[in-house]
Amino acid sequence: MSFQNAAIVMLAHNGEQFTRHALESILAAQSLPREMFLVDNASVDGTPALIREFQPRFEQAGIAFTTWRNDENKGCSLARNEPWAKVTMPYTVFMDNDTAVRTSRWLERFIHCFEEHKNLGVVGAKMVYPFLPHKIQCAGVSISRLGRVAFRGRGADLDDPRYQSYWPTWSLISACWLMRTDLRETVGYLDELFHPVQYEDLDLCVRARLKGYEIAYTPDVEMYHFEGITTASFGKEEYKVNIARNSLKFRERYHALFKDFTDELPPEEYRWLLRSELGLRPELDLTQV
Repeated sequence: MSFQNAAIVMLAHNGEQFTRHALESILAAQSLPREMFLVDNASVDGTPALIREFQPRFEQAGIAFTTWRNDENKGCSLARNEPWAKVTMPYTVFMDNDTAVRTSRWLERFIHCFEEHKNLGVVGAKMVYPFLPHKIQCAGVSISRLGRVAFRGRGADLDDPRYQSYWPTWSLISACWLMRTDLRETVGYLDELFHPVQYEDLDLCVRARLKGYEIAYTPDVEMYHFEGITTASFGKEEYKVNIARNSLKFRERYHALFKDFTDELPPEEYRWLLRSELGLRPELDLTQV
């Protein structure tokens, strides 16, 4: 195993079984972070006990482990900004608690992207479903001239050649990405305008691009993503309303920018494919490669 100069920031609001998958996968990987920030965002299940179980395991592995519990669910932006402000490593990972490491040397591969691309600000992984046959969930984000968002590659085969290359873009989802920690000083933190969740990550990427940083997807790091577990904790109906509300905020903020975009995908690619349409089987497989 090797340590990388990176910190992981993870929020947990319920979903303890998914958080367990995530934490086990971090400890099982070939490259480890030097810091781990795990924030209990007012869970009402067994998450506090789970964190107490894992804290000594991380510390025994040589990882500086910091945790605290919020008295209320602060949403994504504020609850992530607080631990991000405490990171001392040059690189910060945002990792949802419904993800798990698939590429065992994930952190060193992430950091290698920054060594090859000196102006890189944020790099995102190939997100794949943990259910066989491991279809792609997201291979970077496309934005249309109308500000519509598409998860590139959603439902495609894992080895589809269209998603096997490094790809500069305008935006990524923060289910798992690695960024320069100092973006907090040069670009700013996640904007609480998008409270409690949705579009705060896309917004940060656009702001970083406008500051001159490159934002990119890499196929060299693959991460499992159950999808929707973290955000669903806010409630299904509230979640739908929140997506619509924050989508409007996002489009209004960047309307002048997006109108000059050349659409990268045909209109049908911006339709959100339901999981029932993706041909996933129920077999769960979280094997690392």
